[in-house]
Parts: sequence; C-alpha cells; structure tokens
Amino acid sequence: MPPKLALMNRRLFLQQSSCALALLSAVAKTAAASNVITYQYPRLAPRSPLYKVWAGGHEQVVYQTSVGGMATFACDGDVEIEVQVPPTAREVRVAPARYAITAAKTGDRLRFRMPSGANLLVEIDSLPHLFIFANKPEAHLPDPSAQGVHYFKAGQIYEVGELRLRDNETLYIEGGAVVRGCVRATSAKNVRVAGHGILDGGFYQKEIDSRRLIVFEQCHNSTIENITLIEPSSWMIMLGDCEDVTLSNVKELGLLGGTDGVDIVGSRRIRVQNGFLRNGDDCIAIKSLDMRRHGKDASVDFTRDVQDIDIVGCSFMAYLGGQAMEVGHELRSQSIKGIRFRDCDVLKKPNYGAPFGIHNADGATVSDVLFENIRVEHHYDKLVDFRIIESRWSQGKTRGHVRNVTLRNIDVTVSQFNTGYTMSLIGGFNKDHKIVGVTFDNFRLNGKRATKPDDLDLYTRYAEKIGFR
Repeated sequence: MPPKLALMNRRLFLQQSSCALALLSAVAKTAAASNVITYQYPRLAPRSPLYKVWAGGHEQVVYQTSVGGMATFACDGDVEIEVQVPPTAREVRVAPARYAITAAKTGDRLRFRMPSGANLLVEIDSLPHLFIFANKPEAHLPDPSAQGVHYFKAGQIYEVGELRLRDNETLYIEGGAVVRGCVRATSAKNVRVAGHGILDGGFYQKEIDSRRLIVFEQCHNSTIENITLIEPSSWMIMLGDCEDVTLSNVKELGLLGGTDGVDIVGSRRIRVQNGFLRNGDDCIAIKSLDMRRHGKDASVDFTRDVQDIDIVGCSFMAYLGGQAMEVGHELRSQSIKGIRFRDCDVLKKPNYGAPFGIHNADGATVSDVLFENIRVEHHYDKLVDFRIIESRWSQGKTRGHVRNVTLRNIDVTVSQFNTGYTMSLIGGFNKDHKIVGVTFDNFRLNGKRATKPDDLDLYTRYAEKIGFR
C-alpha cells in the first residue's frame, strides 16, 4: 500500500475510533442521567429569580411560590443535585436530617446526592426556602381518552374553577401541568386524584371567595397521590365523613393563616403517607364537626366518630399558630380514637403552637393516641400541648376527656432559642374532665432522655398518670 494511502487510512481509523469513543461517552452520559424525567412547564409559569437547579445534569424549572422556589422531577434512583445560589451564601441545611445529606459548596454551587422519592427542604442562610421533590416514576398512567378520566397535559395552565368527580373517576395532572381551581367529590367511591403536576388554589382569594383546594365528603376507597398543592386560600385537603381513603406523596406549600394541610373530619380508616406539608396553620388536624355553615365547601354533616387514622413518614412545617400534628379543636362527636402518628419529621415549628397538639374544645372522649418515632428538628413556643378547653371554637358547655396518650421514641433538637421560652402543657378542664394517662417513653432532648416533668418545662393541672420511661 502506498505510504500516502496508508496514512489516510490510519487517519480515517483514528477519526472513526474517536467518533465511536465520543458516541460511547455520550451514551454513557445519557445512561447516567436517563433516570431523570424533566417536566415541561408552561412559559407563563413563574420562575425563581434566586435559584437554579440541575438534577442528573438536567436543568429543572424552579417554580416560584409564595413560600419559596420549588423544583420537582422524577427519577428512578439516587440523583446528583446541583443548586446555583448567591455567592455570599454560607450556612446550608438540607432537611429532613434523617437523610444525612451534607451539601458541598464551591463558589456559587451546592452539590449533594438525593434518593428517589425524597422530598427535601434546602435552607440557605436567611434566604427564601428551596424545596426539591424527587418523585418516583409512575408505572401506570391513565388513558387520557378513557371514560371518567380528566387528563391535563404538561406545558399548559388550565383555569377550571370547581371540578367535580363522581364514582370511578380520575383527575390526572401531568408533571409540568398547572390546574387552577378546586376539586370536589361527594358520596363517591373509587375516586382518584393523581399525577406529578400542580393544583393551584390561587384561583380564589382569601376572605373574598376562599375555597378549600380538595374536599372529599362521604367518599370511600379513594386516593390522592403525588400531586403538589400551592397557593391555598383556605384548608388544602379536607376529608369529611370518609372511609378508606389514602393520601400518598402529596406535597403542599401554603402561606396564609388558616391554610391547614390535611383536615380529617369525622372520618375512619384514613392513611396519610410520605407527604411533605408546609402550611400556614396545622399540618394535620383531626376534627369532628358540621361544616355546612362554614362556606361552600360542605354539603353533609361531618359530626361522626373518628377512628383508625394513620399518619406515616411525613414531613411537617407548621407556621403561625398551628400545630404540626393536632387533634382538635372542634371535636363534636362521642369518640376520637386510634390516632397514630409514626416515623414523621417536624422540620419547622416557629411562632405559636406545638409539634404535638391535642385541644379538646368540645365534648368528645379522645383516647389511644400514639406519637411514635418522631423527630423534631425545630420548635419554639411549645413542645407538647395537650389540653381540654373552652374556646371560641367550642360549641355548647359540655367538656370532654383525654385518655391514654403515648409519646414513644421521640428525638427533639433543642437550640439556644428554646431555653427559657419553650414549655409543655398538659391540662384538663376541671376535676370531672381530666387528662388521664400520658406516657413519655424514651423521649429525648438532644439525645438525653427526659425522666421527669422538669426536663420538659412541663406544667400540669387536672392531669393524672403522667409517666416517664
């Protein structure tokens, strides 16, 4: 072979090899990042002016809400997160702490790894909060053309006002779709609200035409899963006289007072799991009352006994006067029992209120309440607040009872701001309406087990059988 032709062939081989290596490298990079599903938001969706976020190398929309920026996507495994922040940012906290995530900062970039299915709060100095939600990919999507499916595709904003669901119907909001309005289902079964998109309650205005975002009343065997709720003007989810309803991986970002997260009213066999609730009042509230005189959001009486409520694996941020986990205030049935809060994280409880709350303002008997494996990362005003009271929320003069409450395996972080300010309260109403049987079982403050009331700055009255283990 002539030398010139041999040289040309060698160059062609090297070029082909280089292209093949580049192609293999590109395929490897794509494979490494292929577990991330990026949602396509409409161009009119508000973007954060402060943060940029990349997941697996793919830039994500940081949706601006009234409580901070939110980046949400799907991934089927651990994913590398990169956040562009102001260069002056110094202190960084990634919560919940149980993930043990430490962010490395170089210049104006934070980097850390997060697992699929995690919902995180990123706190940077005193800047607005950043929320990062890594959904798991959905295995079974509904057929948009199927009967009874209300399907909202990505990339658009839909103003629907009130959307009503009936038996066997599904509301599905794709990741990247924004639906503005509220959802209602009355006396329905097998109702499903799902998708990785956004339900925006900002369609309504507080004190003008306030509406709760999702109301299920007398519904059975129904689910709410994966969606994100923002900009509420009132309670975000209300389950009234419902049975066998599951809420899973619901994310809520609420600012205004009175924007409770999930109100379980006169219902039975309810499960709330793996949620992330940032609310301008109570995150979870267990109640029993007739809501028909409280605006347009109820058409039946919710004054029913409450039983078998499981709140599992959730993260809470309760602002203003709300509690992170609350039984009360309105308890107008005979019995509220079998309430279980397990494996949850209280990320923020500033202002007034407490992480652990029971306020019996009516005549019910509250019994068998369990708080187990709870981690409190921040609190201020009160830590435990269990009381039988008469308040502006009471109806009638009959007071009730509270019996058999257990706080087991509780870990509380105490800071310099707690000493001298934070207290705990356990108080009955009078000698005939007492709180009887509250057990602190392995209740730890900064790792040290509380063994007596003074360890909690605990004040009691009309309370019996308060024990420490």
